[in-house]
Amino acid sequence: MNVQTQAAGRGAVLLLSPDATLITALRPAFTALGLSLIPVDGLTDLIRALGKSLPLGMMDAPVRLVLVDARSLSGAADLVPVALQLQPRQGQGPALVCLTQGEDIRFRLAAMRAGAAACLPSDTDSGELADRVAALAGLPSARPPRVLVVDDQPVAALFACRVLEGAGMQVEAVGDPLKVLDALARFAPGLILMDLHMPSASGIELTRIIREQVRYLDLPIVFLSAELDPGRQLEALRIGGDDFLAKPVSPDRLVACVNQRLALARQRASLQRAAAQTDPETGLASRDRLLAHLERQLAGGEGRGALLYLEPASDFADLASLAAAVAHCAGPDDLVARAGGQGIAVLARRPGSDAIGAFAEALGQRVRARLEPPGAAAQAPLVGIGWCAVSAGGGDALTLVSRARAAARRSLRRGAGQAEGYVRAPDRPLTAAQRDPVLKLIRDRQFQLLFQPLLALRHTQRARYEATLRLRTGEGELLAPDSFLPLALRAGLTADIDRWVLVAGLDILASRRAAGHPVGLFLGQSVTSTADAAWPGWLRDEINARDLIQTPPILVFQIADADRNLDLAARRAADLGRLGIRLCLDGLVPGEPGERVVERLPTAFVRLGAEASRPAGLAALKSLIDLIHQRRGWVIANGVDGPESIAGLYRQSVDLIQGPYVQPPAESMDFDFSETESAG
Repeated sequence: MNVQTQAAGRGAVLLLSPDATLITALRPAFTALGLSLIPVDGLTDLIRALGKSLPLGMMDAPVRLVLVDARSLSGAADLVPVALQLQPRQGQGPALVCLTQGEDIRFRLAAMRAGAAACLPSDTDSGELADRVAALAGLPSARPPRVLVVDDQPVAALFACRVLEGAGMQVEAVGDPLKVLDALARFAPGLILMDLHMPSASGIELTRIIREQVRYLDLPIVFLSAELDPGRQLEALRIGGDDFLAKPVSPDRLVACVNQRLALARQRASLQRAAAQTDPETGLASRDRLLAHLERQLAGGEGRGALLYLEPASDFADLASLAAAVAHCAGPDDLVARAGGQGIAVLARRPGSDAIGAFAEALGQRVRARLEPPGAAAQAPLVGIGWCAVSAGGGDALTLVSRARAAARRSLRRGAGQAEGYVRAPDRPLTAAQRDPVLKLIRDRQFQLLFQPLLALRHTQRARYEATLRLRTGEGELLAPDSFLPLALRAGLTADIDRWVLVAGLDILASRRAAGHPVGLFLGQSVTSTADAAWPGWLRDEINARDLIQTPPILVFQIADADRNLDLAARRAADLGRLGIRLCLDGLVPGEPGERVVERLPTAFVRLGAEASRPAGLAALKSLIDLIHQRRGWVIANGVDGPESIAGLYRQSVDLIQGPYVQPPAESMDFDFSETESAG
């Protein structure tokens, strides 16, 4: 093997490519990032190098990423043994990236399913390619951020360039608006600083043209102009600008604004990479990626297809073989992912339950055949396979996964190898027999909390989560709140459930604080559950017993609930304030109830209803949002499903976001908050 070693402060990148020119071009770009580029001669040598200990000269340069040129492969299937060798030895293993020529979507799909984290064009500029590889390896770029200044006034352009260059940025100025697109393609900036009034094309017109191109949808655009008309400034933001600075601007303010917008852009890119990451142990799509796909499908009302779940018997230890077998046997358009533990999931689109059931049965048979060891007496390991139609998902991704997993476990228990489908309960009131098992689960407190992160758009990033309640059945299915809370309400059990949520949430806060990782935790409560006059004292004692005086929870009241019990809600809000507990009001929409509750209750957070998070709803709530901010409260938008909505929410002064684009509800608090500080 032709391994060339060199000092590298941040690690090594193994490159398999027959193109000596490409290797020569990439080496200095990787060196600038502190990465060693180490070529290998062939696929066999690459697999051997990954399967054994590294040469002595590389011991101080851990492999961060494996880069494979598609021209070195006979097909995407060659990537499977490479991906299997990349199983992490300690922590996160190296990522696998494929360099391709052209836009062969079939090869890209096959490469992703075989374990590639990404497919990048091999003709990409070497510096840009090295940056993308570094990002995939979890390393920040060592190159300074690039800013394109667009201003027809030479003095103004020179001022901005000198200030930003003094802050360590690489800057290029364009005086002719008609040359901006050429500069974008050549210079590839991370941000545009745009004048508003220019000959030939205004800044608003240029922004509209730039935003029409998909590749520039997330590129930050900051306007710097002497325009003082608030209407014109607002128009510039609505058309796609991210911020507006009025001339003259101080150097410190200019640098701070540009750095803030660049940081937010990096954060968005990090979220997009997280949604596309692979599971390091199996080479399949990660659980987070699966949940994000499911959330988008559920949010879009797409009822086609189903989630299949395969789980082997407890004595089966070769998860990598199961993953490879499922990936090989699934359809070309199916998403195969690690679903947690020993489970492998397949998100498949098939027309109708009959087709889904037949596909699940055939998939199980093919997987078992591939896992069958050689020898006449040998038997294939027992693998249970279950499926649940997306339309029966219960409203969120984790419930859908739990239902498919419960069906797989039924299949496993029966031992016949037949696929089991989840059967949705009939859409009619539950009978007494159907109610009793659910009520028993509630009385036995078979609850589980899931956690969804809230990400700050306008403030310092802190670790904040909302806890959401699920009811776990004996088969492991997680029932969503709307499946059991109405029943609990009729049985008079709501207050008991709310107390369980509070106690469980306080225990979590205490354990996180003791571990040195405190978080801000939002816990939902019904206003009527606080009616007991002893409730404030009970909550105070529970907080004191866990030493959470400095890090108490944030309690969430539904606005409709608070409006029905406004006097009680006002008293409890005052009690919470005396305990240092902040209040969040959930479900703000235009109309009198929201106005009445927001004006009456002191609140630190207000979460918008789904419709209110859209542009028309935000416009109708502008005065209330202004009032919330005047009181130093923060506005939360839920259901965020893409970068386009984030830009709009930022322009409308939303402070925190949550939703499937950030992360669906999960069983653990492992979201990677950028620049995380103490919990707030």
